[in-house]
Amino acid sequence: MTKFINNWSSSDFEIHMRELLGQTTKVEEFKIAGDGNMNFTYRLKFEDKNSVIIKQSPPYCARFPDIPAPEDRIISEFKYYELATKDEYLAKHSPELLGLDKEQKIAYISDLGTATDFEYLYAQEEKVDKETCHKLVRYLVSLHKLGMPTSKEFDNLDMRKLNHEYIFELPFLAKDNAIDLDAVTPGLASAAQDIKNDVVLRAASIELGELYFQKTRTLIHGDYYPMSWIKTEKGLFIIDPEFAFFGLPEIDLGVFLAHMVLSNNFEVALNAVKEIYGPCDFQLVAKFCAVEVIRRITYVSQLPLVNNLAFKKDLLTRSSITLKTGEIENYENIDHHAS
Repeated sequence: MTKFINNWSSSDFEIHMRELLGQTTKVEEFKIAGDGNMNFTYRLKFEDKNSVIIKQSPPYCARFPDIPAPEDRIISEFKYYELATKDEYLAKHSPELLGLDKEQKIAYISDLGTATDFEYLYAQEEKVDKETCHKLVRYLVSLHKLGMPTSKEFDNLDMRKLNHEYIFELPFLAKDNAIDLDAVTPGLASAAQDIKNDVVLRAASIELGELYFQKTRTLIHGDYYPMSWIKTEKGLFIIDPEFAFFGLPEIDLGVFLAHMVLSNNFEVALNAVKEIYGPCDFQLVAKFCAVEVIRRITYVSQLPLVNNLAFKKDLLTRSSITLKTGEIENYENIDHHAS
């Protein structure tokens, strides 16, 4: 029976590291690392002042224990890094793999030190700079151009099914009341209900959701948003690829642009994609962008957005049109501080 690391003592960590990694250093301190939804993640500090990150994927979301989740996702994350870090640029922006316990779903990765993610962008008090934006797009260029041999498979199907439900289905159900949106932003529930009552929009989401399962030879991150990007003294790193699989590259691009829309960085991000990324299906990118914006405003995966009803209603209107038409230009000239 698996014992979850959120209940471990220092000696439990020491025993496990000795058995898996052959490491005998004494654990002086362990603390929760990061603020993720899915996994138990701790930073272990040793008597020699070194440290590592340990992650475990329980059969539910760590932050939301009532939501089941595939427990093999840590194995998928490890596989992503093994594939991605064959490229020099991707390796430069990835943590180092140290060890994997497949039975207990535990991974050890290098500690990147003092780090902050990009959650601050949602407050719209600071813009993403052009250089960083270009690095984020270059990461996707390198990732999507990786040559995957036909002998390699990466479906990560259980995680995709989970994500599919929360992106393409549940936010569009007329009678779903999983979250009190008026408690988030007074008046938002009515605006969200307009989305849920739009049968044409729901059909467009279902159609797009079918493409989410399309099989390709392209490795994608699957959750490319500000909480998966971190700044450290060593530079920019991309983490948490537990939703990765071989799929359409437009998914990563759409999610990336959606969060740039939500944080008022759309123009610089779109310009970076057009300048650096190269050919892609922009209609598909626009639709994946739109469905991500909708679910982040109207469903359980809430973000610390500017809490402004007019802003959110405007984005929902634009996203409804974009999901139906595939016109990314609908996100131009948004007033992010409309009253």
